[in-house]
Amino acid sequence: MPSESRIAQIASSPLLRNYAFDRSQGAIRPEQKFLAPLCEVPTLNFRYKSFNAENRFKPANTKRDIGGRATQVGFSATDSSLTLEPNALDFRIPNVEGLSDEDLQFSMMHGTNILADAAGLGLSIESLTTAVAATTGGKWTLNYATSTVDPIGDPTYGLDNAIFNIMKAVAGSCPIKVLFGATAFRLFRNNPFIRSRFIVGSPGAKGPQSSSIGLQSPNIQDVGALLFGNPDVMLSTTIYDTAAQGVTESLAYLFDSSVLVFAANDAPNTFDPSFMKTFATMGGFFKPGAYRSVDERDQFLKMDWTTLPVVTNTTAGQLIVMS
Repeated sequence: MPSESRIAQIASSPLLRNYAFDRSQGAIRPEQKFLAPLCEVPTLNFRYKSFNAENRFKPANTKRDIGGRATQVGFSATDSSLTLEPNALDFRIPNVEGLSDEDLQFSMMHGTNILADAAGLGLSIESLTTAVAATTGGKWTLNYATSTVDPIGDPTYGLDNAIFNIMKAVAGSCPIKVLFGATAFRLFRNNPFIRSRFIVGSPGAKGPQSSSIGLQSPNIQDVGALLFGNPDVMLSTTIYDTAAQGVTESLAYLFDSSVLVFAANDAPNTFDPSFMKTFATMGGFFKPGAYRSVDERDQFLKMDWTTLPVVTNTTAGQLIVMS
């Protein structure tokens, strides 16, 4: 059997397709799932509900009078339409002719792991940059000084206000979440108001009366309990290189000094008022295939997928910059 047929056959096999699906799901970064979880749509062209200050979310009326008609739920002329964007990555499989069927399969699974990881990182970066771009215009700034947002210099005041406002915007239908950038969390945890809430003591040699008292900075897992409603909190540590290839690296945290307060269901649909969703086709979006190079020298494993991170409710997210 020709080697090209072997690689194409393996690429289209249920084994590799299922493996590609599992690896693509596992490669999605935790902060991506936290910020913009997958929202499945039936086809590449689809419709969804988008919300803003003028077009607010309102829960459907499920009551029906005896003999009366039920409330119809569906799309209208004011709803949004989108087409999923194509994405692709290829991985060279060297020395195909010299590989046994088993080794070729393992080589393609190895390539799938690499492509899935690269795709997961790319999706995370795209989602974070999309979220920041959509909220920068209405951002708040919090620092040690007092302001209208933070009149006492305590950052929990501004964060609580944002949480309170977003809860109302989504009518309490989505959990509230808070995503901290690395620099923002470093400033937050060392703020004197925050540190003063974490007073710890240790028993002294002569008993409790001789215990020592000290301050402790909180970890990211401690922050939710400080905020209104005890929201889910996560730390974003995605780093990217802003320098061009071939020159000295310039690494930066993607979220850095920003904090995003937002509402999001863990399993959103096209109707719910989550701040952001990653639209993807149903049945898995990582599709393997194979092709031969133009010069006939090499063969490649290819992966195609269609995803699109979208801010679907501008009233359900508040960007806060720590300084």
